[in-house]
Amino acid sequence: MPQLAPHIHSVPESGIRRIFEMAYALDDVLMLAVGEPDVEVAPEILRAGSDAWLADETDYSPNGGLLVLREALVRKLARENDVVVDTEQVWVTCGGMQALYLAMSLTLAPGDEVLIPDPGYSTFAMNAAMISALSVPYPLRRDNDFLPDLDELRRLVTPRTRMIIINSPSNPLGAIFPEQTLRALVEFARENDLWILSDEVYEAFSYEAPHVSVASLDADDRVFSVFSLSKTYALTGVRVGYLVTPPGLTSTMRTAQEAMISCVNTPAQLAALVAVEGDHKHVEAAAVHYRQNLDAATALLDARGIEYLRPSGAFYLWVDVGYATGGDVAEWAERFLLDKRVAVAPGSAFGREGEGWIRICVAAGLDDLLEGIRRLPEPAREVSDAPTAQRVGVTVRLAHPDEHDELGRQRLEAYRLEFTIGDDYAMQILDVPHHATVGEVWVAVDDESGRILGSVTTPRPGELLTPLGRPGEFDFRLLAVDPESRGRRVGSILTDFVIDLARRRGAERVVMNSGTDMTTAHGLYERRGFSRMPDRENPPGIEPSRAYGLDL
Repeated sequence: MPQLAPHIHSVPESGIRRIFEMAYALDDVLMLAVGEPDVEVAPEILRAGSDAWLADETDYSPNGGLLVLREALVRKLARENDVVVDTEQVWVTCGGMQALYLAMSLTLAPGDEVLIPDPGYSTFAMNAAMISALSVPYPLRRDNDFLPDLDELRRLVTPRTRMIIINSPSNPLGAIFPEQTLRALVEFARENDLWILSDEVYEAFSYEAPHVSVASLDADDRVFSVFSLSKTYALTGVRVGYLVTPPGLTSTMRTAQEAMISCVNTPAQLAALVAVEGDHKHVEAAAVHYRQNLDAATALLDARGIEYLRPSGAFYLWVDVGYATGGDVAEWAERFLLDKRVAVAPGSAFGREGEGWIRICVAAGLDDLLEGIRRLPEPAREVSDAPTAQRVGVTVRLAHPDEHDELGRQRLEAYRLEFTIGDDYAMQILDVPHHATVGEVWVAVDDESGRILGSVTTPRPGELLTPLGRPGEFDFRLLAVDPESRGRRVGSILTDFVIDLARRRGAERVVMNSGTDMTTAHGLYERRGFSRMPDRENPPGIEPSRAYGLDL
């Protein structure tokens, strides 16, 4: 019997897909292993694809894609990426996967070396092996803030090195390389005459700073850029991406595309056209949703004492579970799936530096996400003082809609204990659904019983909560503790959570714009370093006015 080509056996198996396929053979699994957006596709995109099928728009398109789509992508690149190209540099592909493979097969010969991030997307190494090239990992380590070490990169270069892959925002890390780091990598590539393959699939989800495309920093046409509609528009199964090439490759690209796929199916391209040229409200809403999930998940990880990399992009959490894995996180992830029914991606699937870590996808339902994190084993803690000990067993998370009535009742009872409350203000306190639409309602929950112990309302990322809020401030409201939970330091836990959340979101000051005279709460704020802000006045009709602020 004929044998397969020898190099095929060197292609590494996907550790992510292994967990994924195991999970689908089980019942009641919380799926946090794969990057599958949980948001709905915009209706106009679905209609465009449906209409194309019904109109029998099923003929071949040019190898590079429909001209109208390529022109739309050229405009998008100039508008959003500061990358100016012509249509012959934009090639529509079967997802970002094919774009990656196409770029690597054009530039790497058998035996050539490609520098790939470690941890990094597993397909980078798989593609290299498929074309008989050698992948050379460059480490992204915790002690260097998960950024590349230029001196180490220089030591990895050999006469066979042909390419470096850059992935920002990163899968699996959720990290974003600062612009100065990207510029240094471009200069490194120029010094060593390397191609650059820039994977920018998660460009739409950059939370701390605007996304920077590597090609916008390139002065000598050495960058291939990979983009995808899969994550941005929640179109993972539609398989549309695009590769942006240096100029002058039209004939070569046409031949390579014909040999691989001929062209992407036409209805998918017409749906992609509507996605790219749409108003992007669904994309913006998805970014807010993922950021809220990230905030809730990191708050729970903090409460449980589990370390992680604070993400600045994408929709993943890189979580350190080395205290539990015994040096084999892949085997641990399989046991965790079988025992706890939670699917997470083992960090070793992304390279040697991922040992002891897991990747959690937060593009999931919030309840599933938080429950999955609750099932993680908790590291041993050293209790250094009494206040810390009292925090054990309380988790802060976003409130669920079916908890709003109970929160309103708790708030009313808490505020009545402190002062006489008028009818109008009582109605404001009870209106938790409204608070949840203008801000984020967080609850402190007893881990053992699940009982709600208290709540607080904070602004959504990048927004203000009250008319008194000012740019740069984090203006929280309505911190209330269930009277039955007095003595458990719930108020302290919620206040410390608010301060930490404000710091993580880059606020300059935390402000409690209070229309109450709650002596207990204000004493708590003062012990945390808040001070009275006599220049603040509440809107007419709400008395007395007391605003407290803390500079961060």
